[in-house]
Amino acid sequence: MKPIFPCASRAAACGLLTLTALLAGCSTGPLARYFPTTADYRCDNGVSVAVDRDGKATLQTGRGAVVLERDAGGVGPEQAVYSNPDMRFETGLPPDGRGANLEGMVPNRKARCSRESTFYERL
Repeated sequence: MKPIFPCASRAAACGLLTLTALLAGCSTGPLARYFPTTADYRCDNGVSVAVDRDGKATLQTGRGAVVLERDAGGVGPEQAVYSNPDMRFETGLPPDGRGANLEGMVPNRKARCSRESTFYERL
């Protein structure tokens, strides 16, 4: 038995293939900047912090980059703590879970940080 619309299934398959290719290109192509894989924070002491999905926070300071590993601190999934023996970076704080604290850059002082808006949050 022949299908009534033989080219309809072919067109659907081509459309699905095209959509898959476009979505795959979003993570590596020119649209990648609109689909961030990190959360970027700016601190009041001039430090920028990039938190990636692999459980690492990278601080960009005047002396170079410092990597902090995720640890067991924080309350719930929206709060995360990244640390090394010298520094601690805590995310998910007010306002609206976009705040963060950075400890250890200057003894006995916390730097306040805030997460930068992504492309979709600006819309």
